[in-house]
Amino acid sequence: MSDKTMPVEVVSAEAHVLSGEARELYARAVEGEIGILPGHAPALVALDVGPLRLTMADGTKERIAVHRGVLFVGDDGKVIVLADIAERAEDIDLDRAKAKAQRAQERIDTRAGADLETLLVSLRKQQVRIRVASGTEITHEE
Repeated sequence: MSDKTMPVEVVSAEAHVLSGEARELYARAVEGEIGILPGHAPALVALDVGPLRLTMADGTKERIAVHRGVLFVGDDGKVIVLADIAERAEDIDLDRAKAKAQRAQERIDTRAGADLETLLVSLRKQQVRIRVASGTEITHEE
């Protein structure tokens, strides 16, 4: 792994979530998984519901549940993630996410209360929260 780093900022509609130097970043774009390393070309990427995984300059791993947004890589190499919702793993209430996922699944099974697409999105958000908070290995297929 290279010692090169890039400045990264993660901001949600409600809070500043992370600021620091990272060696690598992986995110779920609407068109699939994307990886960003220091020196990446300028880019603007639409993000889907999914995990944001970072390896920080000191080697620590950060996991953040992101529920849509954009990822911007500037000419200067700085990466900015602007998300509708972004939650660090340690800030997620795992029991609450599991309970909400179960309720969403039950409503999907019975088709109760809301349209199927809304229920599926809700279930997917909770599944991402559960995986991020529990540290479950997150792969590009998810």
